[in-house]
Amino acid sequence: MKKILALFVLLLMISINLKAQSITKDEEWDKLIGYLSAEQWDGANSLSLQFLKRIPDADKDGDEAAGLRYMYILSEAGLMNEQKVTKNEAQKKVAAFAGRRVILAGHPLTSKEGFNSIQLVNDKTDTLMVTASNIKATQIFSFEYIIPKKAMPLDEFKNNAGKVYGVSGRIKSIKVEGTMFPRFKIYIDEAELSQR
Repeated sequence: MKKILALFVLLLMISINLKAQSITKDEEWDKLIGYLSAEQWDGANSLSLQFLKRIPDADKDGDEAAGLRYMYILSEAGLMNEQKVTKNEAQKKVAAFAGRRVILAGHPLTSKEGFNSIQLVNDKTDTLMVTASNIKATQIFSFEYIIPKKAMPLDEFKNNAGKVYGVSGRIKSIKVEGTMFPRFKIYIDEAELSQR
């Protein structure tokens, strides 16, 4: 499972083209990636927020900010699962992300239900879904509904099962749901999928 998270982090880094080095020092960036890989949500949350605050206003919708935004959401979900932040606190921290771009980590396409993979909703490709979880798949961080700009033909989706795709799009809405096991429910509109 650690290989899955390492792949997850690597693909996210590739998808934002390591542009974060423009707002961070290499040591800081390595520290953030280390926190995410080790599921140390306090550190990942703090650093990703610091990096987001360093991004100039003109670049708030760029790839760098979009990738960091997802890292922040992921770490906030981890903190919520560890009961270090309440559902209300988590909601307040991410509410301003609605309308902003986000880049998800790369995930494999699948026709089956599972964690950390891009799957069909109602056997169609006009809405896709990722159930994002921790490494052990014992904590659900978010249900991410992906509404592509252009739906992939169903046969193409099935023929590419197992191949890793990246997703970028605009957060239409982000809400906290669940009582005993809180998680985010995110709708990502105008989404573009690209094979990694």
